[in-house]
Amino acid sequence: MIYVSNHGGRQLDHGLGSMAVLPEIVAAVAGRATVIVDGGFKRGTDIVKAIALGADAVGLGRLYCYALAAAGAPGIVRLLEILEDEVKCAMGLLGVTRLSELDPSYVERGAPAVSTPSALSAFPLLGPEDGGR
Repeated sequence: MIYVSNHGGRQLDHGLGSMAVLPEIVAAVAGRATVIVDGGFKRGTDIVKAIALGADAVGLGRLYCYALAAAGAPGIVRLLEILEDEVKCAMGLLGVTRLSELDPSYVERGAPAVSTPSALSAFPLLGPEDGGR
């Protein structure tokens, strides 16, 4: 098993995130191991992108903690329900019915961010002028 994570690893300027290095790692692994990725996943679309880029599974540490803090075990259940709905919706919009149908062609590399950094971002005070997204 290969666990792709930048947990605590982006203190250096311009460090690459987990998703940026995922395709290269998946190519190097070449199916010989399970690839799990984590690193700031907040939406079902993030999960779909990771699967499309070759991850076998996605870690959800921060979201899990928020859900647990907000509502205990029922909060975690609700989190997973919401993510499942978002994944299904994203798959429908992409025209696929199985995660196994996804491949890197479903992800546009270098597309501009659709949201600005926020309090929930890894670096909420970085803006585009500072190298943030």
